[in-house]
Amino acid sequence: MNDFFDTRVRTADVADTQAWLQAQYGHVDVQADDASFGEHAIGDGGFSLRHLDWDCRAEVIYEADRFFVATSTPGYAWSIGSDAGEYSVEPGIVQPGQELIGRPSSTRLHLAAFDADRLTETARTIYGDETLCVRFQGTAPVSRRMREYWLATLRWSLTQAPMMAEPLVRAHVYRSLASATLETFALVGDPRERRASAIEQASIYASATAWLDDHASLPITIDDAAGAVGTSREGLRRAFAANGHLTRTPETYLAAARVSAAHADLIAADPAATSVAQVAARWGFAAPGRFVQAYRDAYGVDPQTTLDR
Repeated sequence: MNDFFDTRVRTADVADTQAWLQAQYGHVDVQADDASFGEHAIGDGGFSLRHLDWDCRAEVIYEADRFFVATSTPGYAWSIGSDAGEYSVEPGIVQPGQELIGRPSSTRLHLAAFDADRLTETARTIYGDETLCVRFQGTAPVSRRMREYWLATLRWSLTQAPMMAEPLVRAHVYRSLASATLETFALVGDPRERRASAIEQASIYASATAWLDDHASLPITIDDAAGAVGTSREGLRRAFAANGHLTRTPETYLAAARVSAAHADLIAADPAATSVAQVAARWGFAAPGRFVQAYRDAYGVDPQTTLDR
């Protein structure tokens, strides 16, 4: 996503509050005698972190158009159909198409907002199921332990907010909160199948990274790695997409492993007896210039500088 935004509003006018909320969220109706209201929203079209300050008493009726997970300071009662609660007691999830009635009273509401298509794509990657449609059972976390896990992930995410203009930081925050949400709130369907799929992919990823590390100096291919760990090329790619953090494909992992190994050799080498080209060739870089660029991207200096240190 390249549609990054970092926007704020502060108003004491009910009409301005409603206009802002409708522009940000779609179908919203606000009933209040006054509306001392503020919001800070940061993110993009697929994911955002939002903080809404309600320095008043109000009733908000909202028909959700995306997934939200909410928590608050004391003072935000809510209901969705026959379910009801208070966001300071328990974080809760709101799903597209649901009507939320909120009654904020001098409170701060924290929201993680997810575009439905993007969250579905992430869930399909994590669980290896291209047919999965994201829908949650109920509104509450599956357990106290998972509630604390989600809240801890949110707290960490808030520390990253000043850096979220960086796409890689934003992607990491999104991935962490999306994964925490999918695990904390019960998805419709068989959780044992999803868990088995996730565990299998994690096992493939761990085996593949170990094999790639061990064979990085050889002229191996990704098909070789897939065969070595008992999966297909596409299965290997799914495992990396689901579990890789710094590298999301087996190709980029192998390249990074080779650069890392070359780096260790450069540090240990005698510059009088070893050249950069020799080290590059040892770790599968047939073109020295390509190795120099990859090394510079990874370590910020030329490999010759490391060799001569």
